Amino acid sequence: MRTIRYPTASPQGALLILSSLLFASLAQAADPQWVKTRGLVRFVVEGPLDDVIGETRQSSGILNFDAATWSKGTGAIAVDLNTLRTGIDQRDKDMRVEFLETSRFPRAILTIDSIEKPSAPALASGASVTGTVVGSFELHGVRRAVKVPITMKMDGEGKVKVSGKFEVPFADFAIVRPQRLFLKLGDTAVVSFDMGFEKREEKAATTTASNTAPATPKEEPVVIAPTVTQVQPATKPAAKPKPRKPKPALVFSYQFKGNEAKALGEKLFHDPTVGGPGNKMTCFHCHAKSDEREGGVVLKDDHIRAAHTLYNSGQRPRFWGGFATTPGAAAAICQKQYMLGDGLSEEQNKNLTAFIEAISPDSAPELDYRTTYRSMESLLRDPTSGDAAKGKKLADKYCMTCHLDGRVGPVWAPGLYEPDWVVRRVRRLEGHSNKQMPNWTIERLPDSDLRDIVTYLTSPQTQAPIFNRKKD
Repeated sequence: MRTIRYPTASPQGALLILSSLLFASLAQAADPQWVKTRGLVRFVVEGPLDDVIGETRQSSGILNFDAATWSKGTGAIAVDLNTLRTGIDQRDKDMRVEFLETSRFPRAILTIDSIEKPSAPALASGASVTGTVVGSFELHGVRRAVKVPITMKMDGEGKVKVSGKFEVPFADFAIVRPQRLFLKLGDTAVVSFDMGFEKREEKAATTTASNTAPATPKEEPVVIAPTVTQVQPATKPAAKPKPRKPKPALVFSYQFKGNEAKALGEKLFHDPTVGGPGNKMTCFHCHAKSDEREGGVVLKDDHIRAAHTLYNSGQRPRFWGGFATTPGAAAAICQKQYMLGDGLSEEQNKNLTAFIEAISPDSAPELDYRTTYRSMESLLRDPTSGDAAKGKKLADKYCMTCHLDGRVGPVWAPGLYEPDWVVRRVRRLEGHSNKQMPNWTIERLPDSDLRDIVTYLTSPQTQAPIFNRKKD
C-alpha cells in the first residue's frame, strides 16, 4: 500500500484531501493500473539566441485502462519542477525562483479524464494507436482544461509507451516575468513527454486456515492527485506571429561568372538554400574566400570570420580533423553541422569542390586541429573582468557578420545573458545548446578579446540586468 499524507490545518490541506479522495475513487475502477517506469519530459521556449530547452527524468505517472478498451482510460502524470535543467545553473535557479516559484508550486500535473478520437478500439501487442487526451494541466497554482494529442504503443513484452506534446502559454498560468525578458523570450513553452509504463501486478490475497479474512490484502492503487480543484477554461490558440522584416544581406562580389562548375560553386558558397529548411547560414558567414596573408583576418566588411579562409585550402591533405579527405566531403559536414542540412547532392559537391580548387593555387599543410579541441576544454577564467568599452567594439568585429540586425542570428541584447552561458555558446562547450553558430577557437578569438565581449554583454554598466534576483 502507498500512502499519501496531506496537511489538514489549512484550507489548502482540505482541498488536497478532497482531490485525493476524488482521484482515489477513479483509481478504484476495475481497469488494470499501469505505473511509469521511465520517461523524459521536455520544454522548449523560443529564445533570443538559442531556444531554451529544459528537461527532466524525475516524474511519475499512473494510467488506469484495459488494452481492449484503452480509450476509456484515466490517469495522471506529475513532474518535479525542481529537477528541470536547462544546462546553465544560474538560469535554472532563475527559472525555479523567479518564474515557476517551485517552493510554493513544486509539481506540474497532467490529468487524463478521457480520450477522444481513438484511432482503434483496442491496443494490441506490437501496435500503436493515437487519440486526444481530454483533461487538465496544473502549473503554478493554476489548473486549466487541455486537449493533448498522444500516441500509445504496446511492445511484445506488454510494456506501453506514451508520448505527446502541447503548448503552455505562461500568462494563462499566472507566470509573471520581467517585461524586457518577456519581450526577448517567447511567451509559450512547448511541452513534450515520452514515457514508458508497465502493468502493476496486484499482490494475490491469501487466507488463513479457517478460510476467513485475507491475511495479505491487495495493494491499494497509487494515486496522483491535483492540488487545485477548480478547472479553468482552456487557453485560446496562440495568434500567428507577425512576419519579420527582411534581413540585410552581406555585401560581396563574385570572382567567377558564367556556368562553369567553379562559378556555380561560388554561387553555392553564398547561397543559404544549400542548407536545410529554415537555414539562413551561408559558407561566407564563417569563411572568407580571400587571402588572409594580404589583408589579415579582418575583411573589407570590417568583420572577422569564425573559421579559416578557404583560399588555398583545396590542396590540404585532410579536412575537418581528418574526417574528410576532399573539399566537397568537408563542405557536406559543414552543411550538416551548421546549416540544418542532411548532406550535399552530387552536383553541389562537384561545384563546391571546383570553386575551392579554383581559389587554391598553392599546396597547403593540414590545419592544427589541436587548437579547436583545446578551445572546448574549459570555461573562460574571470569572464567579466574585461573592458566593456573595448568589448562593444570587438563584438562589432567578431559577431556582426551574423548578428547585425539579425542577419542570421538575432540582435545582441546586453543584460540578458549569463557570462558562462555566452562562453559555452562561443566555445561550444557542454550545455551550449548551439544549433548553428560555429565555435570560435582561441586562435580566431583570443581569451582576452572574448573576456571583453562577455563583460560588455553582461556588465551592469552596459545595461541593467534583466533579473533583480530573489533569494531562495
